[in-house]
Amino acid sequence: MKKLLLGSAIIVGALTSISLTSCGSNEIIIYTAAEDERIEYLDKEIKAKFPQTPVVFQALGTGEMATRLQSEDIYTKCDIFYDLEITNAEIILNKNKDMFYDLSEYNFDIYEDSVKTYMSKKKYALNSKVYNGFLVNKEVLTAKGASIPTSYNDLLKSEYRGTQDNSGIIVMPNPKSSGTGYCLYNGIYSKFINSNLGETAGLKYFDDLNLNIKEFTTSGSAPVKSVDRGDAGIAAGMLWQCCTYANKNPKLQVVTFEEGMPFNLFTMGIVNTHETKAGVKEVFEYLFNDLNKAQNEYFNPDKIYKTQGAAKIEGYPTTINELQCNGVSDYQYKQNLLDKWKF
Repeated sequence: MKKLLLGSAIIVGALTSISLTSCGSNEIIIYTAAEDERIEYLDKEIKAKFPQTPVVFQALGTGEMATRLQSEDIYTKCDIFYDLEITNAEIILNKNKDMFYDLSEYNFDIYEDSVKTYMSKKKYALNSKVYNGFLVNKEVLTAKGASIPTSYNDLLKSEYRGTQDNSGIIVMPNPKSSGTGYCLYNGIYSKFINSNLGETAGLKYFDDLNLNIKEFTTSGSAPVKSVDRGDAGIAAGMLWQCCTYANKNPKLQVVTFEEGMPFNLFTMGIVNTHETKAGVKEVFEYLFNDLNKAQNEYFNPDKIYKTQGAAKIEGYPTTINELQCNGVSDYQYKQNLLDKWKF
């Protein structure tokens, strides 16, 4: 079994403007699984828009955020949730269908038709669509005598394998703890199912891939950081984050496959009854109508809005072939698939 990295749920202590002490009743608490740079951007913009409103971001790992909301239920201190994976939102609503405030008063026509179907209940809105991508460290591959992969089958090549266990050069997030990891797992598995190759072949792919894996990480961002440091040769990560790191490090190159890239969806909303708390609806309306569109251009440029602007990330692909991913918002499908994961 590969080593599983710990510590994905990190309170953002580096953001000095964000209070992470015990929360007062007048503070607006936002639970989020967003990355540090996104939180810093959102926090800055919200403070500029509402200088008199105390807003606290609490950063949690993808799984921990869902677990926290589910366990705290109606007693949660969370007022607004942001970047909650869509299947996790469905798990929470399955336990308590009234956990989230009904957003029917908001204009969902701002969304692309292709994603509106995922929000039929209007108990949450989408804040992002995130494609997977791969980041390679060309220097590491050259030293290994390995080529840059151009397909999913390429990732199984023996040239990415080490001479002993845990010495492969590919790093991937663990699907059981990371939305990014689950996205890749489901996308590749769906590829086998949708091409009638079957479940056995889909699962065997990951048995074979495991031979080339150095680590399965709990954090979706950890593989990209590992490749950036030169600790690994190939990372599976979020496409926008792969591009951001490649723009800062000439040793790195972003790779997408012509076969298509899998995607995941993330949600935002208000915890039910918390809409009456001072400032909560105002902050959420700003997120819904304006701020989230802007942050998507900087961080998550994959289109969910009809009028979404162009990506502000240098080198971000203008066209991305999309893998048909099954059960994107089906939490029971996800649980069944995760039960089959053995690493």
